[in-house]
Amino acid sequence: MSIYSDLHIKNGDVVLDAGNNPTYLSNRDVIAQDIVHAILDTGLANLLVSDRGTGVTQDTQTQIKLLVEDDLRIMPGTVQVEQNQVNKGQWWVTAKTIEFGAISSLIIEAQ
Repeated sequence: MSIYSDLHIKNGDVVLDAGNNPTYLSNRDVIAQDIVHAILDTGLANLLVSDRGTGVTQDTQTQIKLLVEDDLRIMPGTVQVEQNQVNKGQWWVTAKTIEFGAISSLIIEAQ
Protein backbone atom coordinates (compact mmCIF):
# COMPACT_ATOMS: atom_id res chain seq x y z
CA MET A 1 0.00 0.00 0.00
CA SER A 2 1.31 3.43 -0.95
CA ILE A 3 1.01 6.36 1.41
CA TYR A 4 2.55 8.77 -1.11
CA SER A 5 2.18 8.66 -4.89
CA ASP A 6 3.31 11.12 -7.56
CA LEU A 7 4.23 11.36 -11.22
CA HIS A 8 7.81 10.35 -11.97
CA ILE A 9 9.66 13.45 -13.18
CA LYS A 10 13.15 13.24 -14.68
CA ASN A 11 15.05 16.20 -16.13
CA GLY A 12 11.89 18.29 -15.90
CA ASP A 13 9.74 15.89 -17.92
CA VAL A 14 7.18 13.24 -17.01
CA VAL A 15 8.65 9.77 -17.49
CA LEU A 16 6.54 7.66 -19.84
CA ASP A 17 6.30 3.88 -20.08
CA ALA A 18 6.43 1.86 -23.33
CA GLY A 19 2.78 2.72 -24.03
CA ASN A 20 3.42 6.47 -23.58
CA ASN A 21 1.57 6.48 -20.27
CA PRO A 22 2.97 8.44 -17.34
CA THR A 23 4.82 6.43 -14.71
CA TYR A 24 4.37 6.93 -10.99
CA LEU A 25 6.55 6.81 -7.90
CA SER A 26 5.50 5.78 -4.43
CA ASN A 27 6.55 6.32 -0.83
CA ARG A 28 10.35 6.61 -0.44
CA ASP A 29 10.87 7.57 -4.10
CA VAL A 30 8.24 10.32 -3.84
CA ILE A 31 10.00 11.79 -0.81
CA ALA A 32 13.38 11.68 -2.58
CA GLN A 33 11.92 13.36 -5.67
CA ASP A 34 10.17 16.03 -3.58
CA ILE A 35 13.41 16.85 -1.76
CA VAL A 36 15.41 17.20 -4.97
CA HIS A 37 12.73 19.43 -6.49
CA ALA A 38 12.66 21.61 -3.35
CA ILE A 39 16.44 22.03 -3.51
CA LEU A 40 16.36 22.84 -7.23
CA ASP A 41 13.47 25.30 -6.79
CA THR A 42 15.43 27.32 -4.21
CA GLY A 43 18.49 27.61 -6.48
CA LEU A 44 20.72 26.13 -3.79
CA ALA A 45 21.90 23.31 -6.08
CA ASN A 46 23.28 25.83 -8.56
CA LEU A 47 25.17 27.55 -5.76
CA LEU A 48 26.99 24.30 -4.96
CA VAL A 49 28.39 24.27 -8.48
CA SER A 50 29.06 27.98 -8.86
CA ASP A 51 30.72 28.36 -5.45
CA ARG A 52 33.25 25.56 -5.85
CA GLY A 53 36.44 26.34 -4.03
CA THR A 54 34.94 29.10 -1.91
CA GLY A 55 33.84 29.21 1.70
CA VAL A 56 30.26 29.70 0.56
CA THR A 57 29.91 26.00 -0.32
CA GLN A 58 29.76 24.95 3.35
CA ASP A 59 27.06 27.55 4.00
CA THR A 60 25.08 26.28 0.99
CA GLN A 61 25.34 22.70 2.27
CA THR A 62 23.99 23.84 5.65
CA GLN A 63 21.09 25.65 3.97
CA ILE A 64 20.24 22.49 2.01
CA LYS A 65 20.36 20.37 5.19
CA LEU A 66 17.98 22.75 6.94
CA LEU A 67 15.63 22.77 3.95
CA VAL A 68 15.52 18.97 3.81
CA GLU A 69 15.04 18.66 7.58
CA ASP A 70 11.97 20.92 7.29
CA ASP A 71 10.23 18.04 5.50
CA LEU A 72 8.17 16.29 8.17
CA ARG A 73 8.83 12.92 6.51
CA ILE A 74 12.59 13.20 7.21
CA MET A 75 14.20 12.13 10.47
CA PRO A 76 16.00 15.18 11.91
CA GLY A 77 19.78 14.96 12.13
CA THR A 78 20.15 12.39 9.35
CA VAL A 79 20.62 14.69 6.35
CA GLN A 80 24.00 14.72 4.59
CA VAL A 81 25.01 16.76 1.54
CA GLU A 82 28.14 15.43 -0.11
CA GLN A 83 30.19 15.97 -3.20
CA ASN A 84 31.13 12.84 -5.15
CA GLN A 85 34.87 12.36 -4.67
CA VAL A 86 35.36 10.79 -8.11
CA ASN A 87 33.09 13.09 -10.12
CA LYS A 88 33.46 16.48 -8.43
CA GLY A 89 30.49 17.88 -10.39
CA GLN A 90 28.03 15.56 -8.63
CA TRP A 91 26.33 16.50 -5.36
CA TRP A 92 24.20 14.02 -3.43
CA VAL A 93 21.76 14.34 -0.55
CA THR A 94 21.13 11.42 1.78
CA ALA A 95 18.72 11.16 4.69
CA LYS A 96 16.54 8.76 6.60
CA THR A 97 12.81 8.94 6.22
CA ILE A 98 10.64 8.32 9.25
CA GLU A 99 8.57 5.60 7.58
CA PHE A 100 10.61 4.16 4.70
CA GLY A 101 14.30 4.10 5.62
CA ALA A 102 17.21 5.72 3.83
CA ILE A 103 17.09 7.78 0.66
CA SER A 104 19.91 8.98 -1.54
CA SER A 105 19.44 11.30 -4.50
CA LEU A 106 21.61 13.13 -6.97
CA ILE A 107 20.96 16.85 -6.51
CA ILE A 108 22.93 18.19 -9.43
CA GLU A 109 25.53 17.06 -11.92
CA ALA A 110 27.65 19.81 -13.43
CA GLN A 111 29.35 19.24 -16.73
